[in-house]
Amino acid sequence: MSPAMAITWLLLVIAVAYLMVSTWRFYSFKDIHFNTRQPFRVIVLLGAVFAAIWFYSQYVLFGIALAYMFSGVFWRLQRIFRRRTNSPPPAPSDYREASQSS
Repeated sequence: MSPAMAITWLLLVIAVAYLMVSTWRFYSFKDIHFNTRQPFRVIVLLGAVFAAIWFYSQYVLFGIALAYMFSGVFWRLQRIFRRRTNSPPPAPSDYREASQSS
């Protein structure tokens, strides 16, 4: 194994270990109900995913795990940046003016 590949795996293991003990939220799939009617496309997509896992399990499962990991990081970063773009709270002098006018 090359040193670059070893460093890549080391960084990946450290990132996954951090995400396992962090309080970052990940999608839980609790809102998916299989007892209701599903569109035909969803059934075909699930069949394609199961077939891909059956024939190429090593690569597909690794890809699914990476996609799930990066989705949690993506949503966390989106939440952080969305919070920064909100307008800041009014300055303390604005509070006094608002309370005096009431």
